Amino acid sequence: MRVGKYKELLLNIALFALNTISTKLITFLLVPLYTYFLTAAQFGITDMSLTVLGLISPIVTLSVGDAVTRYVIDDSREKERYISVGFWVTVIGCVVMLVILPILDLPLFGGLGDYKWYYMIYFITLNYNGYLGNVARGLDRIKLMAAASIASSLVSASSASVLIGVLGWETEGYFVSLVLGGLTSICMYLLIGHFGRYVGVPKYRNDEKYIKRMLLYAIPLIPNSIFWWVGTGVNRFFITAMLGIGSSGFFAAASKIPNILNLVSSTFWQAWSLSAFQQFKKDDTSKFYSNVFVVFRSLCFVVASGLVLGAPWLASLLLQKNFYEAWIIVPPLILAFLFNAFAGFYGTVFTASMKTTYLLTSTVVASMVVVVMTWFLIPIIGLSGAAWALVASNFVMYIMRVFRSSTVIIIHVNWPLMISNTLLLILQICAMVNRVNNYMTFSAVVFIGVCILSFLDFYPSFKVILNIAKMKSKKR
Repeated sequence: MRVGKYKELLLNIALFALNTISTKLITFLLVPLYTYFLTAAQFGITDMSLTVLGLISPIVTLSVGDAVTRYVIDDSREKERYISVGFWVTVIGCVVMLVILPILDLPLFGGLGDYKWYYMIYFITLNYNGYLGNVARGLDRIKLMAAASIASSLVSASSASVLIGVLGWETEGYFVSLVLGGLTSICMYLLIGHFGRYVGVPKYRNDEKYIKRMLLYAIPLIPNSIFWWVGTGVNRFFITAMLGIGSSGFFAAASKIPNILNLVSSTFWQAWSLSAFQQFKKDDTSKFYSNVFVVFRSLCFVVASGLVLGAPWLASLLLQKNFYEAWIIVPPLILAFLFNAFAGFYGTVFTASMKTTYLLTSTVVASMVVVVMTWFLIPIIGLSGAAWALVASNFVMYIMRVFRSSTVIIIHVNWPLMISNTLLLILQICAMVNRVNNYMTFSAVVFIGVCILSFLDFYPSFKVILNIAKMKSKKR
């Protein structure tokens, strides 16, 4: 087993950590600003914009950014072709969004239509920022990607503080601050990275084979993205229709705390996906995946349990005024995010092997589960029903991917420890949600137990990697 790939993964994690911390953490720290100055309905509109964007973007852009990253890594000699095709497909996607923009006036979107031109500009900047980020990943320009994200987030945060907190622009200030941040990042990619040099005039005859190759990879990701959105975003429409846009705002605000877990998992996932692409066809792939997953799941379990324990305190800090009432749905959302992170890890098995159609089945089933469960549970237990529906949906997707991935690669898991940690976390969440006697003490004890089990799960693989590193250093 070569230790070099672990060092490369750690380097990528460090670089992506800068990128993720700059975006996710700064956004997380802005939550008190939003919940203090925006009403629940206004916060619901901002969340609705993200929900709609998550549905429409992969459809109109054909998920071409993912194909650009994959093929620039695999066929770097033709990188100009792939990057250029991706650029013009994204242009067409933005034009399609402009054509369908009037649909946002429908009552279904909870008032987003009043801000549709702000949304349109935000749509363009976000998609091109994301596209250029994919180009940077493919070209291994991770340092530039991190720098661009840091600059973008600082601009967004500072402008949001001024526009919302000082000038009182409220929802308008939210959109303008995000657009300014996105433009900052785009300018850095073009002026410092000189990515514009890879874009040429489209010529279908010359680019036909590249278009077909990229779309063959990307198009199966579109329905996957749609059903992924159904699994994670459709509940906003149920909440808006059944409980009102204000409740959607509460749900969106509560989701910000579990996003700390997303901060950890997305940092790891971005670095891991690059390593998975690069190492998939090499020796010891199964061991590599298994060792990485044990570290990933151990870290996620500890972070998730810690967040459940600290949920009331974090809510009092971040959820201002009447938003604090939403803290009760934070623990089950943390569990939902955890299963989502595990499902995402197994998803890289299929993207790395270019068998992207395998992702679709699990995502479709998961989306059906969340639709049925949300519709069934909201009338019974209110807003908490949407959170538990997400738990069920993401758990189903994770389990299905575990079984399906075994046909591609074997990932070894210590299932007794994995199941024990999961059950402990569920007990901790139930105690917090129901506020049983001494629930904070019980939660603290469970957190210690999760830490111990995670260490027992993680240590054998860590010891193997450490021994390999020592042997390699002695040979030098």
